[in-house]
Amino acid sequence: MRCATRDRVLAVVSHELRQPLNVIQMNAKLLTRLPASTAPTHLRRIADAIQRAIESQARIINDLLDVSRVRTGKLTLHRAEVNFGKLVMDLVAALSANWSPGRVTTEVRASSPLVCYADALRLEQIVGNLLDNAVKFSPAGGRILVRLLSEGGFARISVVDCGRGIAPDFLPDVFGLFSQAGASVGEGLHGGLGVGLALVHGLAAAHGGFVKATSAGINQGAEFSVWLPLHPSATPADTSSAHADHSSIASP
Repeated sequence: MRCATRDRVLAVVSHELRQPLNVIQMNAKLLTRLPASTAPTHLRRIADAIQRAIESQARIINDLLDVSRVRTGKLTLHRAEVNFGKLVMDLVAALSANWSPGRVTTEVRASSPLVCYADALRLEQIVGNLLDNAVKFSPAGGRILVRLLSEGGFARISVVDCGRGIAPDFLPDVFGLFSQAGASVGEGLHGGLGVGLALVHGLAAAHGGFVKATSAGINQGAEFSVWLPLHPSATPADTSSAHADHSSIASP
Protein backbone atom coordinates (compact mmCIF):
# COMPACT_ATOMS: atom_id res chain seq x y z
CA MET A 1 0.00 0.00 0.00
CA ARG A 2 1.38 3.40 -0.97
CA CYS A 3 2.19 5.79 1.89
CA ALA A 4 -0.40 8.42 0.91
CA THR A 5 -3.16 5.81 0.64
CA ARG A 6 -2.10 4.21 3.92
CA ASP A 7 -2.21 7.57 5.71
CA ARG A 8 -5.72 8.28 4.41
CA VAL A 9 -6.91 4.83 5.49
CA LEU A 10 -5.29 5.36 8.89
CA ALA A 11 -7.14 8.65 9.35
CA VAL A 12 -10.51 7.18 8.34
CA VAL A 13 -10.13 4.05 10.48
CA SER A 14 -9.08 6.09 13.52
CA HIS A 15 -12.05 8.40 13.08
CA GLU A 16 -14.48 5.50 12.68
CA LEU A 17 -13.12 3.74 15.77
CA ARG A 18 -13.53 6.85 17.88
CA GLN A 19 -17.28 7.20 17.27
CA PRO A 20 -18.47 3.94 18.92
CA LEU A 21 -15.85 4.40 21.64
CA ASN A 22 -17.43 7.75 22.53
CA VAL A 23 -20.82 6.05 22.95
CA ILE A 24 -19.34 3.36 25.22
CA GLN A 25 -17.54 6.01 27.24
CA MET A 26 -20.70 8.06 27.71
CA ASN A 27 -22.62 5.04 29.01
CA ALA A 28 -19.77 3.97 31.30
CA LYS A 29 -19.79 7.45 32.83
CA LEU A 30 -23.53 7.19 33.39
CA LEU A 31 -22.97 3.95 35.30
CA THR A 32 -20.32 5.51 37.54
CA ARG A 33 -22.69 8.39 38.37
CA LEU A 34 -25.58 6.21 39.51
CA PRO A 35 -26.53 6.69 43.19
CA ALA A 36 -25.08 4.12 45.59
CA SER A 37 -28.59 2.93 46.38
CA THR A 38 -29.17 2.14 42.70
CA ALA A 39 -25.79 0.77 41.61
CA PRO A 40 -24.25 -2.09 43.63
CA THR A 41 -20.56 -1.76 44.53
CA HIS A 42 -19.49 -4.50 42.13
CA LEU A 43 -21.30 -2.75 39.25
CA ARG A 44 -19.46 0.49 39.96
CA ARG A 45 -16.14 -1.40 39.98
CA ILE A 46 -16.98 -2.87 36.58
CA ALA A 47 -17.91 0.58 35.27
CA ASP A 48 -14.62 2.00 36.56
CA ALA A 49 -12.67 -0.78 34.83
CA ILE A 50 -14.52 -0.11 31.57
CA GLN A 51 -13.80 3.59 31.90
CA ARG A 52 -10.05 2.98 32.36
CA ALA A 53 -9.97 0.68 29.33
CA ILE A 54 -11.83 3.25 27.24
CA GLU A 55 -9.42 6.01 28.23
CA SER A 56 -6.47 3.82 27.25
CA GLN A 57 -7.97 2.99 23.85
CA ALA A 58 -8.98 6.61 23.29
CA ARG A 59 -5.37 7.72 23.78
CA ILE A 60 -4.21 5.22 21.16
CA ILE A 61 -6.86 6.34 18.68
CA ASN A 62 -6.11 10.03 19.27
CA ASP A 63 -2.41 9.34 18.78
CA LEU A 64 -3.19 7.54 15.52
CA LEU A 65 -5.18 10.55 14.33
CA ASP A 66 -2.31 12.87 15.24
CA VAL A 67 0.22 10.64 13.47
CA SER A 68 -1.99 10.82 10.40
CA ARG A 69 -2.15 14.62 10.66
CA VAL A 70 1.63 14.83 10.93
CA ARG A 71 2.23 12.52 7.98
CA THR A 72 -0.29 14.32 5.75
CA GLY A 73 0.87 17.81 6.72
CA LYS A 74 -2.45 18.67 8.37
CA LEU A 75 -1.14 19.17 11.90
CA THR A 76 -1.49 22.75 13.15
CA LEU A 77 0.92 23.93 15.85
CA HIS A 78 -0.15 26.70 18.22
CA ARG A 79 3.24 28.05 19.24
CA ALA A 80 4.00 30.19 22.26
CA GLU A 81 6.81 30.56 24.77
CA VAL A 82 6.86 27.40 26.89
CA ASN A 83 8.84 26.82 30.08
CA PHE A 84 9.84 23.32 29.08
CA GLY A 85 11.42 22.41 32.40
CA LYS A 86 8.28 23.31 34.35
CA LEU A 87 6.09 21.49 31.84
CA VAL A 88 8.13 18.31 32.29
CA MET A 89 8.22 18.55 36.10
CA ASP A 90 4.46 19.12 36.29
CA LEU A 91 3.70 16.29 33.88
CA VAL A 92 5.94 13.79 35.70
CA ALA A 93 4.24 14.68 38.99
CA ALA A 94 0.76 14.30 37.46
CA LEU A 95 1.46 11.01 35.67
CA SER A 96 3.34 9.39 38.55
CA ALA A 97 0.33 9.98 40.79
CA ASN A 98 -1.63 7.60 38.54
CA TRP A 99 0.94 4.80 38.56
CA SER A 100 0.59 1.94 41.01
CA PRO A 101 2.46 2.57 44.28
CA GLY A 102 6.01 1.27 43.95
CA ARG A 103 5.62 0.67 40.20
CA VAL A 104 8.63 2.82 39.34
CA THR A 105 10.69 5.62 40.84
CA THR A 106 11.08 8.67 38.63
CA GLU A 107 13.78 11.30 39.01
CA VAL A 108 14.01 14.54 37.06
CA ARG A 109 17.30 16.41 36.66
CA ALA A 110 17.33 19.87 35.11
CA SER A 111 20.57 21.76 34.55
CA SER A 112 19.20 25.13 33.43
CA PRO A 113 15.95 26.95 32.54
CA LEU A 114 14.69 25.89 29.13
CA VAL A 115 12.26 28.02 27.12
CA CYS A 116 10.94 26.74 23.79
CA TYR A 117 8.72 28.42 21.22
CA ALA A 118 6.37 25.52 20.76
CA ASP A 119 2.89 24.05 21.09
CA ALA A 120 2.60 23.19 24.80
CA LEU A 121 -0.06 20.53 24.21
CA ARG A 122 2.15 18.75 21.68
CA LEU A 123 5.14 18.93 24.03
CA GLU A 124 3.00 17.24 26.67
CA GLN A 125 2.23 14.49 24.16
CA ILE A 126 5.94 14.02 23.46
CA VAL A 127 6.89 13.81 27.13
CA GLY A 128 3.84 11.74 28.08
CA ASN A 129 4.54 9.13 25.41
CA LEU A 130 8.21 8.92 26.38
CA LEU A 131 7.24 8.34 30.01
CA ASP A 132 4.50 5.84 29.13
CA ASN A 133 7.01 3.91 27.03
CA ALA A 134 9.58 3.88 29.83
CA VAL A 135 7.05 2.68 32.42
CA LYS A 136 5.70 0.02 30.07
CA PHE A 137 9.11 -1.58 29.61
CA SER A 138 10.41 -1.12 33.17
CA PRO A 139 10.22 -3.90 35.77
CA ALA A 140 8.30 -3.36 38.99
CA GLY A 141 10.37 -1.21 41.31
CA GLY A 142 12.45 0.07 38.41
CA ARG A 143 13.96 3.54 38.12
CA ILE A 144 13.36 6.09 35.37
CA LEU A 145 15.66 9.07 34.98
CA VAL A 146 14.53 12.18 33.08
CA ARG A 147 17.33 14.57 32.12
CA LEU A 148 16.81 18.11 30.81
CA LEU A 149 19.59 20.24 29.40
CA SER A 150 20.44 22.86 26.80
CA GLU A 151 22.52 21.54 23.94
CA GLY A 152 23.59 23.43 20.83
CA GLY A 153 20.53 25.69 20.67
CA PHE A 154 18.15 22.86 21.52
CA ALA A 155 16.33 21.78 24.65
CA ARG A 156 17.12 18.10 25.10
CA ILE A 157 15.00 15.71 27.13
CA SER A 158 16.30 12.19 27.72
CA VAL A 159 14.24 9.46 29.36
CA VAL A 160 16.37 6.59 30.64
CA ASP A 161 14.88 3.32 31.86
CA CYS A 162 16.32 0.07 33.21
CA GLY A 163 13.94 -2.17 31.32
CA ARG A 164 14.13 -4.73 28.52
CA GLY A 165 16.35 -2.72 26.24
CA ILE A 166 16.44 -2.80 22.45
CA ALA A 167 18.29 -5.13 20.12
CA PRO A 168 20.91 -3.28 18.00
CA ASP A 169 19.27 -4.37 14.74
CA PHE A 170 15.95 -2.84 15.77
CA LEU A 171 17.24 0.57 16.93
CA PRO A 172 16.94 2.22 13.47
CA ASP A 173 13.25 1.24 13.32
CA VAL A 174 12.15 1.90 16.89
CA PHE A 175 10.36 5.18 16.01
CA GLY A 176 8.57 3.65 13.02
CA LEU A 177 4.79 3.35 12.98
CA PHE A 178 3.67 -0.27 13.48
CA SER A 179 7.30 -1.40 13.74
CA GLN A 180 6.80 -2.90 17.19
CA ALA A 181 4.01 -5.11 15.94
CA GLY A 182 6.55 -7.12 13.97
CA ALA A 183 9.07 -7.39 16.79
CA SER A 184 9.11 -10.28 19.23
CA VAL A 185 9.44 -10.03 22.99
CA GLY A 186 12.88 -11.57 22.55
CA GLU A 187 13.89 -8.43 20.71
CA GLY A 188 13.16 -6.39 23.80
CA LEU A 189 9.61 -5.29 23.05
CA HIS A 190 6.14 -6.24 24.20
CA GLY A 191 4.74 -5.83 20.72
CA GLY A 192 2.04 -3.22 20.20
CA LEU A 193 1.65 -0.70 17.44
CA GLY A 194 4.51 1.67 18.21
CA VAL A 195 2.10 4.57 17.79
CA GLY A 196 3.41 6.58 20.76
CA LEU A 197 7.03 6.65 19.61
CA ALA A 198 5.99 7.34 16.01
CA LEU A 199 4.04 10.35 17.27
CA VAL A 200 7.04 11.52 19.32
CA HIS A 201 9.16 11.43 16.15
CA GLY A 202 6.54 13.25 14.08
CA LEU A 203 5.84 15.98 16.64
CA ALA A 204 9.54 16.60 17.22
CA ALA A 205 10.13 16.94 13.47
CA ALA A 206 7.14 19.29 13.15
CA HIS A 207 8.81 21.57 15.71
CA GLY A 208 12.13 21.45 13.86
CA GLY A 209 13.63 18.94 16.27
CA PHE A 210 14.83 15.36 16.11
CA VAL A 211 14.95 12.13 18.12
CA LYS A 212 17.35 9.33 18.98
CA ALA A 213 17.17 6.00 20.81
CA THR A 214 20.11 4.16 22.32
CA SER A 215 20.44 0.87 24.18
CA ALA A 216 23.28 -1.45 25.17
CA GLY A 217 21.08 -4.39 24.20
CA ILE A 218 18.46 -6.76 25.59
CA ASN A 219 17.84 -6.35 29.33
CA GLN A 220 20.17 -3.35 29.40
CA GLY A 221 17.57 -0.58 29.45
CA ALA A 222 17.18 2.18 26.89
CA GLU A 223 17.47 5.92 26.50
CA PHE A 224 15.11 7.97 24.34
CA SER A 225 16.14 11.55 23.59
CA VAL A 226 14.28 14.40 21.90
CA TRP A 227 15.82 17.72 20.84
CA LEU A 228 13.51 20.73 20.46
CA PRO A 229 14.65 24.21 19.35
CA LEU A 230 15.07 26.71 22.16
CA HIS A 231 13.36 30.08 21.90
CA PRO A 232 15.82 32.35 20.02
CA SER A 233 15.71 35.05 22.69
CA ALA A 234 15.80 32.68 25.66
CA THR A 235 19.01 30.69 26.02
CA PRO A 236 21.08 30.84 22.83
CA ALA A 237 24.27 29.65 24.48
CA ASP A 238 25.16 25.96 24.79
CA THR A 239 25.01 25.11 28.48
CA SER A 240 25.13 21.35 28.13
CA SER A 241 28.03 21.12 30.58
CA ALA A 242 26.18 22.89 33.40
CA HIS A 243 25.20 20.71 36.35
CA ALA A 244 24.14 23.20 39.00
CA ASP A 245 20.68 23.70 40.50
CA HIS A 246 19.52 20.14 39.92
CA SER A 247 15.98 19.37 41.04
CA SER A 248 14.19 16.06 41.21
CA ILE A 249 10.81 14.45 41.75
CA ALA A 250 10.46 10.93 43.07
CA SER A 251 7.19 9.14 42.45
CA PRO A 252 5.49 7.54 45.46
